[in-house]
Amino acid sequence: MGLRINTNVTALAARHKLMKSSKKLATSLERLSSGLRINKGSDDVVGLLKSESLRSSVRGIGIAELNISNGLNMLGVAEGTLSELTSLAQSIREKTVQAADATISSHDRGNIETAINDLLNEYSRLSSGAAFDGTKLLDGTFSSKTFQIGPDRGNSLSLSISDARSSSIGEVAVFTSAVRSANGDSANVPDFTDSGALTIAGTTISGFTSDGVSNVAADDSALAYVTAINNQSGVTGVSATVNTNVTTITYETTGSAVGLGASDKFILNGVTFTGTAYNSTDTGVTNFAAALNAKSTATGVTASVVSGSDKLVLSATDGRNIDIKATANSGFSANNFFAAGFASYDDSLAFRGTFKLEADESFAITGGSNIHSAATATAGLDSSTTLDQISVTTSSNAGSAIDILDNTIRHLQERRSDVGSKIIRMEAAESELQIRKENLMSAESRIRDVDVASETANMTSAQILQQAGIAVLAQANSLPQVALSLLQG
Repeated sequence: MGLRINTNVTALAARHKLMKSSKKLATSLERLSSGLRINKGSDDVVGLLKSESLRSSVRGIGIAELNISNGLNMLGVAEGTLSELTSLAQSIREKTVQAADATISSHDRGNIETAINDLLNEYSRLSSGAAFDGTKLLDGTFSSKTFQIGPDRGNSLSLSISDARSSSIGEVAVFTSAVRSANGDSANVPDFTDSGALTIAGTTISGFTSDGVSNVAADDSALAYVTAINNQSGVTGVSATVNTNVTTITYETTGSAVGLGASDKFILNGVTFTGTAYNSTDTGVTNFAAALNAKSTATGVTASVVSGSDKLVLSATDGRNIDIKATANSGFSANNFFAAGFASYDDSLAFRGTFKLEADESFAITGGSNIHSAATATAGLDSSTTLDQISVTTSSNAGSAIDILDNTIRHLQERRSDVGSKIIRMEAAESELQIRKENLMSAESRIRDVDVASETANMTSAQILQQAGIAVLAQANSLPQVALSLLQG
């Protein structure tokens, strides 16, 4: 190439290379000082997009973790309060069981009532006051609350806590079947469902089997129905309990046909009673009751006399059918003997007991008009079954209160179980977020963070190139001076 003074091409080339090595050195120094491989978009356009997306997810996870922490604290308050309410309900139940005993005097019962009221007041205070950061938890307003437990839309958990106040807790829907009796041959008395299939809460009840104790129609007693209904309770949510089967008959002590003569027969659940001991005197009804009770093991029925009357109350505590039949050659008036008359002396009368249905929600009973007066009945929530309605002023009231408290404790445990399951879900979500966050941060680090070892090598290389470039540029700048020797020669 020619020798030029105005334009030092060699120096320009050396300067260009020096600028590149200096830029490379500056980039290495920037990366090492920041710890990041990507400090601006020009460093890696695609890498920047990916790393920013990962950073967004990581930061979202951080907020979700905070949400879960707050949610766990809130649910911890609810669960702790429900635990204390359960303890109070258990204490109330203990005192109620004590009050149900016949040996408790009226004075002691009053003291128990006072103690129970104090516990109920504390129950009301805790259930009404339970709150987290101003949000009520147990008064029924905590409904369909959404917890954001993830960084993305839809990563949520919904929770409702039913009202746990004493004015609502323990409330159930209650239905009691009608008393059923039938004239005619007791082996052919109409079933409860003769008028149509019995359907409870949309489920047809079937599979009626012998109750094992009734003398007739053993598969059609209240006890048999309770068994069949409870077999479906997992589907219907309705549970059944049998009531004591109670019926009243009248023992005739006046008129031309009185008492039970030697040739007359009274058959109770297949057991025959005969003789003249049950005469028309004032003691006749008492003697008759004593005779029935003497064979109560065989009949499953006990008898009692209504004070000041000639009426007998027959009771089967296990809910079995009470089947009665009277035969008489003369003088015995079956129509007067029983509250519901016979068509003839040789007729029989089967009395079925009643049963009670309970559910946490209202439900319908369809068909089986022999069980209720209409084709369809609805069991609504009964406000008299709530905790604040309990009373132990009498032994009978205390017995009813025990049922209410059993429902109360069960409802509290259901609420605790629901809250507990949500706590488990939140803890699982928190654990998953921590693992996901770790993996995302690792991925983001691989894209964005600088490899110090590699970048140090790059910096060293750039430093050497920069030093060499400076030396070469100095030499290139001195090249035009060669032209002066030609001019001087």
